[in-house]
Amino acid sequence: MTASHLHETAMDDQLTAFAADLRRHSAAEIYIDTATRLLYSTDASLYQIMPLAVVIPRHYDDVLATVETCRQYRLPMLPRGGGSGLAGQTVGEAVVIDFTRYLDEIVRIDASARRVLVQAGLPLGLLNRRLRPYGLMVGPDPASADRAAVAGCIGNNATGSHSIVYGKMADHVLSLRVVLADGSDVRLGPRPWSEIRKRAGASDSLNRLYSEIAALIETHAELIDRRFPRFWRRSSGYNLDYLRRQLDDQSFNLAPLLAGSEGTLGLILEAELQLVPVPPHKALAILHYDDTDTAFRSVPDLLTLNPSAIELVDDMLMRLTRESPGWRERLTFVEGEPAAVFIVEFAGESPAYLDDRLQALAAYWQKAGCGRPLIPIKDARGQENVWAVRKAGLNLLSSMRGDAKPVPGIEDMAVPPEHLADYMRELRELLDGRGVVAAMYAHASAGCIHTRPVLNLKTADGVRHLIELINGAAQLAMKYGGVPSSEHGDGLARSFLNPELFGPELYEVLRQVKTIFDPHHLLNPGKIIDAPPPDRHLRYGPSYRTIDITPLLDWSRDGSFAHAVEMCNGAGVCRKLEMGTMCPSFQALKDERHSTRGRANLLRAALTPAPSPADWPTPP
Repeated sequence: MTASHLHETAMDDQLTAFAADLRRHSAAEIYIDTATRLLYSTDASLYQIMPLAVVIPRHYDDVLATVETCRQYRLPMLPRGGGSGLAGQTVGEAVVIDFTRYLDEIVRIDASARRVLVQAGLPLGLLNRRLRPYGLMVGPDPASADRAAVAGCIGNNATGSHSIVYGKMADHVLSLRVVLADGSDVRLGPRPWSEIRKRAGASDSLNRLYSEIAALIETHAELIDRRFPRFWRRSSGYNLDYLRRQLDDQSFNLAPLLAGSEGTLGLILEAELQLVPVPPHKALAILHYDDTDTAFRSVPDLLTLNPSAIELVDDMLMRLTRESPGWRERLTFVEGEPAAVFIVEFAGESPAYLDDRLQALAAYWQKAGCGRPLIPIKDARGQENVWAVRKAGLNLLSSMRGDAKPVPGIEDMAVPPEHLADYMRELRELLDGRGVVAAMYAHASAGCIHTRPVLNLKTADGVRHLIELINGAAQLAMKYGGVPSSEHGDGLARSFLNPELFGPELYEVLRQVKTIFDPHHLLNPGKIIDAPPPDRHLRYGPSYRTIDITPLLDWSRDGSFAHAVEMCNGAGVCRKLEMGTMCPSFQALKDERHSTRGRANLLRAALTPAPSPADWPTPP
């Protein structure tokens, strides 16, 4: 028996013992079979890593028992929500803890204070639907809100189309109930500085955290002021800037630090969020452009009109929408074949305000002399249609058939809007120099254009282009005062860039934050700090192969049956609850095995040489 086989056997024995121990101390569902682990080996990113086990807690005590048992066996832990992350945050060689099946309740709504307390696994979109009768909502609105869990949105520091109004999740987190790496169940919220000073010598986990992190921020305040990235739309690293600003406040709150931490500092059980009023009135205007450079250069002027959003849809996305039977009828707001359109939204307290903003936009548009249509849309149904097409962008792009796909990697780079046109011009040159075409869409108002190069990652050239583009685009973003990660996070895709982004001194502070919270680095290791190279653990790569089969049905339109299975991008749209018809089995059972994504993952695994389906024992 080889050394690797001996290691695998020892690990199997350890996991069997771990599962048996945890079953004695919790009511959680615990899976160590190959099939279930395969289901959780991917997310919406480019990556695939087989987890050690999957735990689905029914109660908070199950989470505490899982952390304690993982500590005893020195097994890494990885909290997971909807698995809609695009950077690989929710895959890893760890015990995956899925909060979404059972821990998904609203604990308390305080409408008068505009606050809500929710469990970690509740989808953000479902929360907003439950808040609608109160005239309230969570400000950040990621496109994945219909299946992304609240704790996942916090862990990712989600933003969305309206970030210029509502900022990031870190701006709305009031307090968090968290299980720390040592098994402590604590609540992180504002604490008076007098209390922090008074309890500085206490040995319990909560007081130790507050005193040590506060001391770390105070010690490095000047370094943070001098070296921390200044662009507000940053999700790279840890939120040291949020803590630095609190040094002059009456209290100190660690909760915002966990926003964007990707589960590397603690496991969120509950989140208390500050809510915002639902805008009573909205209106859209669709601006048509002959070229994207003109569009990008108009953003600073458009921002002076106080829009709530400016979203880009490029010609590739419009073409794919027209080619899709389910969507072509909905592209009613585009005239002709422009190179790009901007969706400009205004929100306000009265229709008169919206009319004023639309008139000001029309005056600007006429003065700019663009010569293309400006289409106002005031009715709610028409606006819903526009946003539906915009938010379907990722899935429409992923519907491209064949091995070449619009892949993430550089899609989260962002720069201050005044530099957007120059950044995008140089990024286009970077793409053109490699003969790579790309799709572009999303948040022009925040300087974040989701750019997806079309690459075949099953080839060495495709992987090489991806890595060169990630490095090149990051250099450009930093050159223009921007950041590599602005809302999709670091994960496996961009954590490796943090040493350069923050510099060696500040990066060491990030490492100290991690060590204070997680001394043995058992919480989602390899994310934010100490990351592997971005071409490791790719789901597809030059060595990817599928077995030959002779299907009974004709899959030639998709290229092959394997190509049809591979069209699942892992984004988890099939996990939507209480809306639509996909996927009804998941809506009934909330079980990843019965989602469309889950079936695609198992089919794809069955079509690859290893592991063989014969080795997949039935889950307990």
